[in-house]
Amino acid sequence: MSALRYADEIAQANVPRTIRATALLVAGDASYGMQSYGVAAARYGELQSRYRDMPESSRAALGVGWAELRQGHRDHARAAWTVAANTFPADARAPLALILAAELASRSGDAAESRQLLDRIIRQYPSSPYSGVARLARSGLALRRQQEDEAIRDLEEVVRVNGPSAVEERRKIGLALTTPGAEVRLEPVPTGNGARPHEGEAGLDRFATILLNGRHEQIPYTLHGLVLLTAEDRGWADVLAGRLASRLVEDFPSYPPAPPLLTRVAAAAAASGQWPVARRAYETLLARTPTAALPSGARVAFGEALFRTGEIAQARAVAESAAGTPAEAPRALLLLAEIHEAAGERRAALTVYDRLLREYPRADRSPRSLLTHARLLEEYGQAGRTAPVLRRLVEVSGGEAAAEGAYRLAQSLRAEGQHAASVEWYLTAAYVADGSRWARMALLGAGSALTALGETKEALAVYRKLLPARPGVDPPAEREASGEASYRAGEILSSAGLHEEALDMFVASAHFTAGLPAERRALVGAVRCLVATGDRASAEAIYRRLLSSGATEPDLLAQARTALRAGGHGNGSSPPGNGESALPKATR
Repeated sequence: MSALRYADEIAQANVPRTIRATALLVAGDASYGMQSYGVAAARYGELQSRYRDMPESSRAALGVGWAELRQGHRDHARAAWTVAANTFPADARAPLALILAAELASRSGDAAESRQLLDRIIRQYPSSPYSGVARLARSGLALRRQQEDEAIRDLEEVVRVNGPSAVEERRKIGLALTTPGAEVRLEPVPTGNGARPHEGEAGLDRFATILLNGRHEQIPYTLHGLVLLTAEDRGWADVLAGRLASRLVEDFPSYPPAPPLLTRVAAAAAASGQWPVARRAYETLLARTPTAALPSGARVAFGEALFRTGEIAQARAVAESAAGTPAEAPRALLLLAEIHEAAGERRAALTVYDRLLREYPRADRSPRSLLTHARLLEEYGQAGRTAPVLRRLVEVSGGEAAAEGAYRLAQSLRAEGQHAASVEWYLTAAYVADGSRWARMALLGAGSALTALGETKEALAVYRKLLPARPGVDPPAEREASGEASYRAGEILSSAGLHEEALDMFVASAHFTAGLPAERRALVGAVRCLVATGDRASAEAIYRRLLSSGATEPDLLAQARTALRAGGHGNGSSPPGNGESALPKATR
């Protein structure tokens, strides 16, 4: 009180203006310290207006704003700080005055004015630490307008240049605006000192640490922006993105973007197989988010994350519960069937799949679930019920999954004697996965069905698709399939009386399957053709080869003997001849 009285006396006395200016500043400070904010505003204002050229004037201009704020005059404080920055643009306090005015504008709902002030700080004072605070605040404004790209650009610059200090400075500003006395910690910083860059992954981690370790003014927007920045740099499934999004939901569950952000992290983690991250994200969502705000399917997704991380019993309970809710039932039943299958409960898995098909025939299903369903039906003797499942498999999948579905459907149709229909599905299988194992099997199946229909010319054309383009030069794509196709083509040609052409096919089959059981079968076919063409010596040589190998099946030897006897010579046990000299070259 005495300091105030003494300063007032000096201010009123006939003293040099430098002394009077200092006295007014002391009087203003003393009044402010005594919470006489109206008096302080008057003293600071008088100093600013009468002694603008004095060094104390810039601090007084800032003091007017604080005195007005403490009286509850936010608009006056905001105007005072804007005037202070306009009047003393070169002063170290100018960016601080602007950031204070911008914060008040934002809190008053004047986003446009706040944005203009923040732009001015960044433009006029780029090397000031308050430039980082301005970018931090501006990123929050951008997020309110749902301009994510703009928000990320500002936040990325803050992380790179200013680091965690920007968050700490903004925290101090927020505290000063609400707590008398806290403003003393806001010291003006010279604008030329710059800031040490915090580049790279480590900079992002350091920046995130300060947010994860405490709560700060208006942090939802900063956390929101940092989730987006982390996701852009490292992907949505990143552990840090999950931690930041979880903190956003935990601390600010009513912040509308929070649940969708964490859901996006969880979904990305699940899609990439990072199930622990997905599980933690869904646990947080379910624990902290109101049921009405939960994204559709979150409960089932949580159940799957539990299942993938080994919590089978808990996953089963979640799936069974969700299966009773129509909106969640299709996905829940799919999960429940997979849980049963993993536990070795194959009959239970089939029951669940059947329920899914019966109650939700158009539910989204993965190729794997459809294929498993079809295999289980076959396993339990219900192959006749696989057709709708396999058709759906072909409809929703591609590549080898679709090829397997089409092949299995064709097999089922052929077993029922529907050869024409089976050909269509065999050829579909061959088309959707050209060159695959399923395509080769499908071509063999198509050839058999066409043969059954009497369309042998078409069957031969199909079989030739499995043979090398240049026999004897190009290797077969898969020697067993090529050997089988050659053998079946030989049978068709032999039945048509084209024994020389058939012989070529049987010889090729033996060549492709050398060392395999199918080779011996092909050689028997060659014996029959050689006998039919009158080359008994070669036929007998092949027979001796089969007899001496010790591995030839008795029924094949019997077939060869029968063919030789049908030729009218020999006793079938020791056919005459001179070894292998008369064999066609490819069979030697």
